[in-house]
Amino acid sequence: MLFDIHPKENRGDMYDREKELESLYNSLKQNERLVIIYGVRRTGKTSLMHVFLNQRHAMYVLLDLKQVYFDQGYVPQKALANLIANDFVKLSESMRIETGIDPDEELNLTELLKDINDICKSKKLKFVLSLDEAQYLRFGGSTRYDGIIAWAVDNLSNIMIMLTGSEIGMLKDFLRYDDSKAPLYGRFRNEVYLNRFEKEESMDFLRKGFLESGKDITKDELEDTVDNLDGIVGWLTYYGHYRTVGKLSKKEALEKVLEEGRKIANDELEGLIFRSRKRYLAILSAMASGPRRWSDIKAYTYSKTGKITDAKLTEMLHSLIKFGVVEKKDEFYSIIDPIVKYSL
Repeated sequence: MLFDIHPKENRGDMYDREKELESLYNSLKQNERLVIIYGVRRTGKTSLMHVFLNQRHAMYVLLDLKQVYFDQGYVPQKALANLIANDFVKLSESMRIETGIDPDEELNLTELLKDINDICKSKKLKFVLSLDEAQYLRFGGSTRYDGIIAWAVDNLSNIMIMLTGSEIGMLKDFLRYDDSKAPLYGRFRNEVYLNRFEKEESMDFLRKGFLESGKDITKDELEDTVDNLDGIVGWLTYYGHYRTVGKLSKKEALEKVLEEGRKIANDELEGLIFRSRKRYLAILSAMASGPRRWSDIKAYTYSKTGKITDAKLTEMLHSLIKFGVVEKKDEFYSIIDPIVKYSL
């Protein structure tokens, strides 16, 4: 169902994204070894990955690196290798494939990937290593994960590495595939972008979701909902869920999305801005009522926090863009997520 608030598992439960799914299928068919999925938070990256992987065209392991980072404080190679080995062995056992891999041993990641590649090659299978929120690989301690990925792309013909990230700029900074001194420079990759829905797409999504649920909805309600929640499919899904499953009124459902979303957005935002919270909040507050020019943001920030240099303001704006919180179009900066605007 479109209004299921959990990540989608089946193609029929996901709205649109046919072009993006087809791109992933083609990458696997054409033996491409590196795929990167970009998209701001709650645009459906995790659902896209689940639907693609559940088609069972390949063996796969799917890990959330954000969880690893918060469990460990960084992303240690040994912990990552053991997680991959554990899931791979479980899947292999379900397929009655002998691996010889012991997930309880202390494993080296490159050796593990080579073993997985050899096993899959002998069985004429493909393996997809899918890493969600891959920007956290930059917290690898002494491990250079970009180098390991480059080595895998060059040497492991039966493995496709799929990376996703909601902090788009941070993920690109980690990959550095345009830097001639970086390990991934010159490596082919398929980049898939999940954009926010346009207004008509958002309205159609809601219309079809309500139709599935057997509930009538007026055009005015569709427009009001999209005006408040924009094209972020995650928030639209929550609204539809509260209206249908929760049986809330239009007003109650919207208020609940805004309040619940505010808590989620605030927690996420605090993790990004805590080192200079007062200044970041001033910068964001300058954009809370709509797009603003750099000069307007500086004037507002100065009025709230005191003197700030041009270089520092520019650096902080760039950080917010890398974190996927702010976008720049022409000369205007704006907050991407409507819930963050509401919270501010």
